[in-house]
Amino acid sequence: MRAAWYCRGATWGRTWRSVLLVAVLCGLLGAVALAALAGARRTESAYGRYLTATNASDVQVNVPSPLQSLDKRVAALPGIRSSATWLGMDANPVVHGRVDPDFQTNGFAGSVNGELFTQDTMTVVAGHLPALDSTHQIALTAAVARLFGVGVGGRVTYQFADGLSLQRNPPTKDLTYRVAAIVELPPVLVDQFDQTASAVLPPAATAVAERLPGSVAFSWVGVRLVNGSAGVPAFQAAVTHLSAQVGGGYIFAIRKLDTVHQQVQEAIRPQAVALAVLGALAALALLVLVGQALAQQVDRASTQAAALRAMGFTHFENALASGLGGALALTGGIALAIAGAMALSPLAPVGPVRQVDPARGLQFDTTVLLGGAAVLALLLLGTLAWLSWRAVGTDAELQFRGSTFFSRSAPQLGLPVTAELGAQYALGAAPGNGRTVVRANLIGSIVAVGAVVTAAVFAASLNGLVTHPDRYGWNWGVLVENQGGYGGFLPDQVTPATLGDGDGPLDHFMSTIPGIAGWSTFGFTQLPIDGEVIPVLGLATHRGDVEPPTVAGQSLSDTQAQDILASPKLAPNQIELGALTLQQLGKAVGDTVRVGTGPTARTLKIVGTVTLPSIGVTLSDHVSLGRGAMLAESTLLSALDFSKVARENVPEAIPALPSTLALDLKPGASAGTVVARLRAFAVTQGGAGDLYREPRVLGAQIVNAGQMGSQPVALAIALAAGMLLSLMATVLAAARRRRRQLALLKALGMTRSQLRNIVTVQTLTLLFIAVVVGLPLGIAAGHLLWINFAGSLGVVPVVVIPLVALVIGVIALFVAGTALGTVPAGLAASTPTTLVLRSE
Repeated sequence: MRAAWYCRGATWGRTWRSVLLVAVLCGLLGAVALAALAGARRTESAYGRYLTATNASDVQVNVPSPLQSLDKRVAALPGIRSSATWLGMDANPVVHGRVDPDFQTNGFAGSVNGELFTQDTMTVVAGHLPALDSTHQIALTAAVARLFGVGVGGRVTYQFADGLSLQRNPPTKDLTYRVAAIVELPPVLVDQFDQTASAVLPPAATAVAERLPGSVAFSWVGVRLVNGSAGVPAFQAAVTHLSAQVGGGYIFAIRKLDTVHQQVQEAIRPQAVALAVLGALAALALLVLVGQALAQQVDRASTQAAALRAMGFTHFENALASGLGGALALTGGIALAIAGAMALSPLAPVGPVRQVDPARGLQFDTTVLLGGAAVLALLLLGTLAWLSWRAVGTDAELQFRGSTFFSRSAPQLGLPVTAELGAQYALGAAPGNGRTVVRANLIGSIVAVGAVVTAAVFAASLNGLVTHPDRYGWNWGVLVENQGGYGGFLPDQVTPATLGDGDGPLDHFMSTIPGIAGWSTFGFTQLPIDGEVIPVLGLATHRGDVEPPTVAGQSLSDTQAQDILASPKLAPNQIELGALTLQQLGKAVGDTVRVGTGPTARTLKIVGTVTLPSIGVTLSDHVSLGRGAMLAESTLLSALDFSKVARENVPEAIPALPSTLALDLKPGASAGTVVARLRAFAVTQGGAGDLYREPRVLGAQIVNAGQMGSQPVALAIALAAGMLLSLMATVLAAARRRRRQLALLKALGMTRSQLRNIVTVQTLTLLFIAVVVGLPLGIAAGHLLWINFAGSLGVVPVVVIPLVALVIGVIALFVAGTALGTVPAGLAASTPTTLVLRSE
């Protein structure tokens, strides 16, 4: 050991630069790798911290009436740890002196006992939450603030009216508030359909407003359960029992927030995975590039191995002397990596979850920073030990090693000698190296090309998903909705006998509108399916097949119905499920499920899997990507015992009535004109509520997937750059090891240009093999990766292979490889012939 330190000290003046270079390279790449891996963990766990910080509810229960006595009965159900209530108030914004009754921006919530303030706390974007005892402060979401054109400190006025008619009986009253905060309503990062525009009052202001006649329309009760999400089934049973006690077909819509939270977490996960992949690629680049640098450092140090053996050094002492500089470099590099990763930690988490993470700033992830650093250190030190032990074993050989297919076939092919030698150098071992090094270089290049192509295919498929709405269930041109799904579309015209039979007033009216190519109606609710409460979409096709796309199996409209209650196109005994719900129920296409409860329950056959859009009844558990079921509207209403509910005249308690129109328009038709005529017709027919065109809304998974944007491409470019640098280092190291061979070729008459061509061919040969093998492997891997990813989202799994981009990428790879190869080519061309003369 002492002798090794003596040699290290004696050569320090000549080697300290290379030691510093290895340390810096290890530190930089290590910092990126460790920071990315720690950031992935932090991104994955950020939403959990948000839920804890906001005191999130496990379940929310909708009371679709102004009866606050029902709120109290819900809050008194067994298994509840705590509850809080907010009221949906009948108030409309007064903008520039005019009342704006638009359903999409007239949301108004009043906290009764701390909901949205101390439980399910709102996220503040600007300002501060109103004080609980304030009677004149208000919080607005960003959309409502834009409607008023105000910010924090501004004044807004709301008019409280009786019901949806906006009549002044009882008299209306205007109240003015000061904006204390711009907020996001919980839960955040959900489907765009669930991101409501609303104003929120603190409890004291709510107590003033709710005394106004007709001001309260409905309420929501947030519930935290003693057993958390595990207590949801028992709580659902208790709510069902309460519904039976209320009678009249009254339904409390339940929003299982554990399901919502799981969806948000699943939407966040792809970004965390992408960051982890970046970290893994950085770690791979570190191992390759630092390994190359260590090999070169050890190679230079081993030149004195023969002299040290003559001085009496043992093989172990000789190897220790050769590798000691590398060990010092790695020690310093790992320390720099840990410090750098901690310095980069404030950049995490990434993506939309960053804005709601309560834990920001510097973070030290012990598991990743210490554990990951230890793994990297062991791998690099092990590599260094092997290189050092091997380097001092034997002297480098001068002769060529073995032959290759190219060297044997080149004369028959008529290839020039430079091409023959370049191919042989690419596939043959350099002096002092074994075949293992050659195989490792080839495998590394093939894997790198394959990974780049995989990332490119994934990125193209991701872009195809985001830019093609039909792939995430939005399989129509225009969607018209009534009151966020709560208002039945022309409910007085809908009966089981006429639903979807093509002979109702709505059918006759739609036939008078030019430009409509096809249309269907949707209704939304929740139904027990094999004991699990599942969100469902009730479908009635009227003209054409305007419906969510079927991914596997057959669609409902493939079979003619015979039941008198069914649409002529839809079978009454069939159902389609989202891919994730199919897995949840442990079913497969062709199996049956029991839908509903009691005497109206029925057995339906699963005929296919469907990609459902993220729409439904606002603020309730609704169908979304991969989740939920679709069945004929008539089947849905029959399972809910529609006839009994209609007799008892409480249709507002059944949101399953058709509330949404999906339209396909002919080219050139005006969507605005069609929607305006529908609204006018709804008024003449006594239709309830506010009809409006629903903009194309994305599921949280699609939003987050879209925000991944160029991340896969960036990963591909980074990996390609790392591969080229590694290739250059490999060719450079081989050129140094073959310097005697190159000098001999130069002495035998080869020109500098021919020597450059040899090394250039060597580089291009490695790239050619990597592309020929790695390209199809990458396409296959990208196909498999995207199919699995799309399946996890529940979208239509369309794989996009970017042929033009791949061709351009291959050309760029060869051009860049040739350019980088000029360094080792220049080294080969400048090899002095005196090396050979000295060795003779």
